[in-house]
Amino acid sequence: MAYFVLPGRGKRVYRLAIARRIVDGTARGARDRSAAGHARWRTRVLRRALRPSRRLQIGLGPWLRALPARLPDPALTATLSRLAPHVRAAYVLRHVEGLPQYRVRDQLIELGVRDPWSAIRAAEAVRVPAPRGSHRFEPESLRPVRNRSVLPLAAAAILTAGLVGALVATEHGDPRRASAHAPRLVSAAPDAWTRGARTLDAWPARGDLAGDRAFVRRAAGAWAGAPGGRR
Repeated sequence: MAYFVLPGRGKRVYRLAIARRIVDGTARGARDRSAAGHARWRTRVLRRALRPSRRLQIGLGPWLRALPARLPDPALTATLSRLAPHVRAAYVLRHVEGLPQYRVRDQLIELGVRDPWSAIRAAEAVRVPAPRGSHRFEPESLRPVRNRSVLPLAAAAILTAGLVGALVATEHGDPRRASAHAPRLVSAAPDAWTRGARTLDAWPARGDLAGDRAFVRRAAGAWAGAPGGRR
């Protein structure tokens, strides 16, 4: 349903991935299986499909990898792409969902359509070419979406917090103790990288904070105070 209501621009694979993402985004949590719950869920899906956010196009990899080998026939989508958005929604509700006209009217009103009967009449007048081939697209053929684990992000956040804590402790701790454990700072010559190996210690420091000696000392102290496995 979301796939056919989406604007018909761009490649079909991207539209189908965005449609799947819309459905997944509205189906989080415990789903109400009652008729009223299904109607509310359908309204959320249609609202997002009628006015899709550009953010839905970002990070589509998991949804693209979950697409089936066979996509919906382009004949219907090409025809619907030439219709107004609310007419597309009326057609899908009437001929894909199989709702009677009075329920299509109620759904369009819920979506904010001012003249639902006009959209329904326009949808009834649509003539769609016969689908190519004998295979019908089944939504059940969609594979499960496998999002990336959040563990790497959590680990990065923990390491960042540890580094910030070390900087704060170095800044506010005993200055004599910090200076005793801080490594000796040596600046590489501007042309050292042209003569030696391409390692980090041979590259000259750059950036606005390169001349801030206090900041560099705190960073070096935090690095020296970290366990060996974290350096």
